[in-house]
Amino acid sequence: MTTKVISIIGGFGQMGTLFSRLWQEQDYTVYSIGRKNWEDCDAELLQSDAVIVCVPIKDTIDTITKLSPRLNKKTILADFTSLKTEPLMAMLAEYTGPVVGLHPMFGPTINTPQNQIIAHCQGRNPEACQWLVDSLTKIGFTLKSMTAAKHDQAMNFIQGIEHFLTFSLGTFLYQKQEHPQDLLEIASPIYMAKLLLMGRIFDQDPSLYADIIMADKKRIELIKEFSLWLSQWVTQLEKYNKEEFIHEFKQASTWMGEFTAYAQRISDDFLTISL
Repeated sequence: MTTKVISIIGGFGQMGTLFSRLWQEQDYTVYSIGRKNWEDCDAELLQSDAVIVCVPIKDTIDTITKLSPRLNKKTILADFTSLKTEPLMAMLAEYTGPVVGLHPMFGPTINTPQNQIIAHCQGRNPEACQWLVDSLTKIGFTLKSMTAAKHDQAMNFIQGIEHFLTFSLGTFLYQKQEHPQDLLEIASPIYMAKLLLMGRIFDQDPSLYADIIMADKKRIELIKEFSLWLSQWVTQLEKYNKEEFIHEFKQASTWMGEFTAYAQRISDDFLTISL
């Protein structure tokens, strides 16, 4: 069986380096392509069975546009962008071959692919793309298939609001000069986990999180809507409106249903193992 060839655009970055190593361990031939060898990689591109766009969000569409004419039309064109609708539409518009959207739901510092999720959005000719999807499953990742629209809606909450909340907490602590290490000393296990997660985020590249939070207008509009919701509740708190607080709490709890008991059980297990 002939070894498949995979080229990673942005292959010298942290995520590109991670996947280059993982695919090479599965005996795939992997070419890393970056700014320095972008102009001289036509031979590698033409012999590639799959080309992965793994560049910052702000550069993704431009990279797809410039890359597409240089590909063999049997080559799979895929991306690792944390937004899926716009990159997927760009790949479909600019390229006539097989297309698939992928989003690794983790950072490049993972120790193992086990329990790590990659979102998978179909583009064109899914049968031709299946070997690439299967290669990720074989490595040990969990593939979750969904539409690009559903993915992006979920990411606006997971990456937009959640990361913005973490940014807001960390920068507010700085403004108040309340160091998280001091809070950690008297924190309950669940609050300790939250503080450690915040610290983990602030240990990473700020430009990456700026790009993620400001990825598109819909994400920013949702953050704005959330901030207005918070402002309304600050007004209720100033009025000491305990009845409305309890009412809203119970409504949300009922709406969540069995998820609340599930979350209690899983978080208890997680905290017991981790802390």
